[in-house]
Amino acid sequence: MFFGTQQQLCSDFGQPKRSANLLKLCLHNFCIVFWTIFSAIGHLSPSSWSIILLVGLLPMVSAAPAHTPFSGTTFQEFSKFVQENFSSGVSLATVLVVLFTTTSNPDLLNLHARQQNPLPGEAAHVVSGWMKALGRALEERLDKDADRLFQKSEKKHMLNANQVQNAIGIKLDSLSKLLKLYPYDAHGQLGRILKPVSEKDIEPVHVICPVSMQCQTMSCNQRSIRMDTRDRDVPRVTLIKGTKIYDRVHVLSGKCPTVKPSTMQTMKAHSIMESKMEEPDFI
Repeated sequence: MFFGTQQQLCSDFGQPKRSANLLKLCLHNFCIVFWTIFSAIGHLSPSSWSIILLVGLLPMVSAAPAHTPFSGTTFQEFSKFVQENFSSGVSLATVLVVLFTTTSNPDLLNLHARQQNPLPGEAAHVVSGWMKALGRALEERLDKDADRLFQKSEKKHMLNANQVQNAIGIKLDSLSKLLKLYPYDAHGQLGRILKPVSEKDIEPVHVICPVSMQCQTMSCNQRSIRMDTRDRDVPRVTLIKGTKIYDRVHVLSGKCPTVKPSTMQTMKAHSIMESKMEEPDFI
């Protein structure tokens, strides 16, 4: 059954490209016929035209974007959605889990959207089994915090398990459309299939600095450390943190106002060693 659904999905998603594929096929066949005729005559075999026609026989593939851009939804729109759908006591952590659960499942959103836009002979689903399954997984992940996904007026305590999953599914469906993670337009026409959502636009800014918040020299009574790098002298480096690469990361040095320069060099060396021991980051 899964493969049948997958076939229908692929068939439906391919409709906007049929005209382009037909044109490619006609051009491809023309090259085959043209090259075969002139090769048989023997006049084009050694010429550059023969090579050009052979290139025309190669399959033509158009590159598609590997990622879907992160949503351009405004904070005001997102905040309004949270206020209207979740408890007023919902935590930021819970909201972020819901947000990234939605953006991290583009394939499931494609499957869900397809069932909301049926072909003749198919039934439409407001909340598909795919979205209910995502709601169930989210509920298990949040555990007791899942109660915060409901407002008091929704009376979650009176709902059975299926009704809870259905309700969460409706909220996730609304959120996916708010974030523009929906492959169909308002008229039910298929646009672009959802790809993995790019997180490039939401990557954090990393700054490399001393790991100690105060001076470790016994004689200075744990003085605070002041920044010792002028704005114009701040170096930019490439940081490898785990499996991710961050470009143009600022590096800042610090100093204790009471420590002599010779001692400060020793402190910097120890600071670098401590930083490398804490996590495997490389510059």
